Amino acid sequence: MKKKLLLFITVGFLLISQTFAQQKTITGKVTSTEDGLPIPGVSVKIKGTSTVVQTANNGGYSIKANENDVLVFSYVSMITQEKTVGSTTTLDVAMVPDSKALSEVVVTALGIKQQKRSLGYATQDIKAADITNTNQSNVLNALKGKASGVQITSSGGAAGSGTRVQIRGINSLNPSADNQPLFVVDGIPISNSTDLIGINSDNFQNPNRAGDINPEDIETMTILKGPAASVLYGLRAANGAIIITTKSGKSGKPSFNFKSSVSFDDVTKTPPIQTTYGNGNGGAYVPSVNSWGPKIESGIPVYNPYDVFFKTGHQTQNSFTFSGGNDNATYFTSISNSEQKGVVPNSDYGKTSIRLSGTLKASEKFKFEGSANYINSGGKNPRTGITSGTIFYLMRHTNTVNPADYLNPDGTEKTYNASIQNPFYFTENAFLKDNVNRVIGNLGAEFKANDWLTFNYKAGIDNYTDFRQIYNEKGLLISTLGSMTEQRISYSEVNSNFYARASKQFGEKWFVNFLLGHSYTHINRTNLSLNGAQAVVPNVESINNYNVYTTLTYPGKKNIIGIFGDLNVSYDNTVFLSVTGRNDWSSTLPQSNRSFFYPSTSLSYVFTETLGLQENDIFNFGKLRLSYAEVGKDADPYQIGEYYSTLAAFDGVSGVRRDIKIGSESLRPERTKGLEVGGEFHFFKSRLTLDANYAILNSIDQIVPVPISYASGYDIFVTNAGKIRNKSLEFLLTATVVKSDDFKWDVSANWSRTKGRVLSMPPGVNEIQFNPESPWVKQIIKTGGRPGDWYGWPYTRVTDQNSEYNGQLVIGADGYPIIPQPLSNNYLIGNAYPDWTGGLGSTLAYKGITFSFMFNFRRGGDVFDIPKTQRFSTGIGAETQIRDTQVIFKGVKNIGTPEAPIYAPNDKQVVIDQLFYANSFPYKLAPENNGFQDASWIRLQNVSLSYELPKSWLNKSFIKSASISATANNLWLSTPFIGFDPEASAYGAGSNSVGYVGTGVPTTRSIFLGLNVNF
Repeated sequence: MKKKLLLFITVGFLLISQTFAQQKTITGKVTSTEDGLPIPGVSVKIKGTSTVVQTANNGGYSIKANENDVLVFSYVSMITQEKTVGSTTTLDVAMVPDSKALSEVVVTALGIKQQKRSLGYATQDIKAADITNTNQSNVLNALKGKASGVQITSSGGAAGSGTRVQIRGINSLNPSADNQPLFVVDGIPISNSTDLIGINSDNFQNPNRAGDINPEDIETMTILKGPAASVLYGLRAANGAIIITTKSGKSGKPSFNFKSSVSFDDVTKTPPIQTTYGNGNGGAYVPSVNSWGPKIESGIPVYNPYDVFFKTGHQTQNSFTFSGGNDNATYFTSISNSEQKGVVPNSDYGKTSIRLSGTLKASEKFKFEGSANYINSGGKNPRTGITSGTIFYLMRHTNTVNPADYLNPDGTEKTYNASIQNPFYFTENAFLKDNVNRVIGNLGAEFKANDWLTFNYKAGIDNYTDFRQIYNEKGLLISTLGSMTEQRISYSEVNSNFYARASKQFGEKWFVNFLLGHSYTHINRTNLSLNGAQAVVPNVESINNYNVYTTLTYPGKKNIIGIFGDLNVSYDNTVFLSVTGRNDWSSTLPQSNRSFFYPSTSLSYVFTETLGLQENDIFNFGKLRLSYAEVGKDADPYQIGEYYSTLAAFDGVSGVRRDIKIGSESLRPERTKGLEVGGEFHFFKSRLTLDANYAILNSIDQIVPVPISYASGYDIFVTNAGKIRNKSLEFLLTATVVKSDDFKWDVSANWSRTKGRVLSMPPGVNEIQFNPESPWVKQIIKTGGRPGDWYGWPYTRVTDQNSEYNGQLVIGADGYPIIPQPLSNNYLIGNAYPDWTGGLGSTLAYKGITFSFMFNFRRGGDVFDIPKTQRFSTGIGAETQIRDTQVIFKGVKNIGTPEAPIYAPNDKQVVIDQLFYANSFPYKLAPENNGFQDASWIRLQNVSLSYELPKSWLNKSFIKSASISATANNLWLSTPFIGFDPEASAYGAGSNSVGYVGTGVPTTRSIFLGLNVNF
């Protein structure tokens, strides 16, 4: 027995010795076939075992294996490869990018690429094709319907008009606060301002500066939705961040691309008008502004003012790119030009962009990159507004006078009533001209000290000047003596970012990445306006043509210094923990509170790796994520203490005036605390994916202007007070329904809902008027309420749930519905923000034919159509078709007492006439009639059809590929809203005035024909 045991041990020992004798250390380097650069983080696993390592920063790896073992090289953005161990100990691998898996790598803060599986917070990627296929010259408009939790609002259809973006609701109670995300291009922040300083925000539909970026230059856009995602960018990213990565050159032969398109634009939707009654008052003809005259007789021409005024607009877009390089250097050049003729006469907009970028690999350790982008943009825009302006005069125009017949033989304005301006004449004589010159550039260097340590530095500049001329011809109702303003806006932003990044693998399963950095931001903004009044000579557009002048200047400077650290630890490429901290110092806060720290932590767990489901045919990928983060927000410049300004000389004596606003000397930064939980799930070999997310954001220490007693010598005190909570629920679904060699069908859908709540208000302040007050409705923020809450005076209704008449209108003794009294009481009537939003898109590709579409959905959200009261006061609106007739309002009358009401059906007849529509109490004050409406919609946001010419047609030419396309934007709209398209904001892209619509140039639908050639 002992001999057998000894023999067994000896044989076992010999076998084990033989195994170790055959095992050897295999080393190598993993690079990309695309650019030849090393790939860190590649998983190298011995097939059929649990032995696995990851490549270091230089792409190198080391693993012990036996001869004939199979090494599996996998990386989320590359095609998995298997290599058999041979007799040598060196095994290098060049991995091929996987077009399908490229979406699994995202660009996060500071331009750092990370595996999506490692992120413990929600992001969303928008690819280049999703942007360029829409032919939108403003890149933000290309996001409509595609991004969950992101609200994109156009300011209208004026040539070059701006667009507003908001992620997960508003975070600031201050009506003038910036609630839009930070924009970052290639790791460097840029301005997205609309520069409304010095101009009433409802007067012109100014462009937003992110719209300057050439869409053809963009490779990807990554939306960082919560504070955990954007915390490394500091206080400027308190509202989230949109990370733009631009295209770069590739190693290989030079590549040329030319793209051209032309569009036909028309107004999407106009308010219906009545065509039965003509000009006059009280049923009789009078040369009045109103259309309350007699019935229009046969043979008298009838004009729809909207059809006569709005014309077909056009856009032409041309772009040329040239790129190439080798293993050591790459370059990318683009030149683009777009010209737009608006749907309103005398309006246009143009943009020219020239961009140069390149990379240089000076050695194995040094790499340099840089880019420079020059943009010139500008044009002419009509004046709009809620009490005057092109659309204001257009919607009041009568239907029996041709608005296109507006000039007398001597060139003066032909009017049919002195209280109204002809819209054609007004557009030609009241406008804004602007000319913007902008330079965006950056220069960066990277030094790889060794396999695990890298240093990176990048500096960038964003500098632009905006020269504006606001002209009002002599004799206009808004400026009888004529006026002109020249405004010079200068903006300069310098950013400097440095970080050291250490990446190290410990054992076979642990991987640690640590980043430590410093950032500096300097912003200098000046706004100088010279206003001229009392024109000397008519029709002379020169600032020297005036008798009276005033000047205004608005300086603003800000410095921000930050230090930050980010620790990422992963285990077995399955569990990922991130801990981040940042400390900022802001020059706009008091010295004692200038420094503030905010942390974040996130966790991601790919549980399908633990369960061994990664090769499962039904459920192959599942990830859970959890994050908590805080981020701060500082104040605007000059909000602390007292400030003084000089006064113009009077009778030779100058003066100094103290501002009536005072700021707290102990002002603290606002803070937003965010908790986020979500998951990502892939089914059927990732043919079906679902991303779900729930987030809670609490914003505290709001910096708000609080009204105080005039007895103090001031009327506004800027202090910290108030708290807002936003809860967001988001879903993103993608599916590849069919996939074959010739045919592919992809579907995507998203749905999101954000609900805000005001948890507390400043002490002594019961409410804040958040947006401009109108005579009919207003937005008020109160404790327990929601941002965007509308208040007004709805008709009185029966509120006795036990009554058979519950909910019916209460009719007064005069036979008309009752407006509640007193008017000092406000009643909640709705909310400006939608209940939910969503998008549904699909792409079908068969050989060289590609067809795609995107629907955009909005449920709920009430808006106030400002001009509706004008339409029924003047009698042009279709709602006034019912006139000079007796009606009985459906409702009940109270035949009891106010204390003990007894209701019976109303049977009193009343007359509906001009006086009724013009009377505030029975009609215009009630939100049921005054323009307050539901803005739900279903919108065909984009549809595109393209055809790529067969390569056999091009074999004998210098053309590599060519395609033709037809694209339509905003093609179809279904909404219960009566009026213009309810999307367009009356107060522009830079305003927090959400829900006011109807006074700007309405949105348009566009049809593009395009050509795309590569050679």
